[in-house]
Amino acid sequence: MQQAQLPAIKEVRPEYAALDAQMLQDVLQRLDRAFRAFFRRVKAGQTPGYPRFKSRDRYNSFTFKQTGWNVTAGCLVIRGLGSLKVRWSRPLLGTVKTVTVKRDADAWYVTFSCVVDVADPVAEPALPAIGIDLGLEHFLSTSDGEHVANPRYFRTGEDILARRQQALARKKRGSARRKKAKLPVTKAHRKVRNQRRDFHHKTAQRLVQGHGLIAVEDLHIANMARNPSLAKSISDAGWGQFIAILTQKAEEAAVVVIAVPPAGTSQCCSGCGRTALKGLSERWHTCEHCGCSLQRDVNAARNILARAGQAPQTSLV
Repeated sequence: MQQAQLPAIKEVRPEYAALDAQMLQDVLQRLDRAFRAFFRRVKAGQTPGYPRFKSRDRYNSFTFKQTGWNVTAGCLVIRGLGSLKVRWSRPLLGTVKTVTVKRDADAWYVTFSCVVDVADPVAEPALPAIGIDLGLEHFLSTSDGEHVANPRYFRTGEDILARRQQALARKKRGSARRKKAKLPVTKAHRKVRNQRRDFHHKTAQRLVQGHGLIAVEDLHIANMARNPSLAKSISDAGWGQFIAILTQKAEEAAVVVIAVPPAGTSQCCSGCGRTALKGLSERWHTCEHCGCSLQRDVNAARNILARAGQAPQTSLV
């Protein structure tokens, strides 16, 4: 109904006449998705979070579909803006469905969503299975005894970010100087975000290339992040993003990812299966029953792998 009102709105607001109709329709579709998600959370008894109004300073992207854009001689031609030079990260493949132009700090990016015919992946034979335990001391530990260091990108850039946020807080709201001071803060957040994502992609790719099955914990990260002592470190690690990237890469490579219940993986002995209680500060597992002695996270990773081979679990792929 709102989309049907757009022609009448253009007559009242002439500035909208220069905008592509499908771009305006996409704004309404985003609004519709936001309210559908809001009412879904209300009905489910969750904290709903009313959709926030997006002012011109918070609305950072616009989307085209079949019209309003074209690619000519390596440039992106947008209706109303003209021809824009693009630094292409890869050639366009398949059928383009949507084109989204996004502002991020001091840069603009364009994302093409394409439908591509991809052959079914073929699993490589005889690749070993592995279990991984995500943590904070080490980003992850494997059932083979390998540890991947936790880079802590946010902790590393926290001092720079704090100074830039303090400079921003001193500026008067609505002033040109405050608007200018926002840029360094946004760029600091972008750098941390890009560093973390790059690390996740490289780590996931290395795991997928060498294994035929990967067992992970089915973590409830939102609940874990409620711990005020660990919330910042958990968010800095970005476990949820890493699992999503790992699952995507595994699906493309015909690698199976299995999520197992996390309860007790650190307290159970991977050698004999008996319980060996230990506090969070104890980083070494020693079983008094079978004599198994190894690093705590490696013991957990072996338990995770063992659970993946037992009764049916929730498979992510």
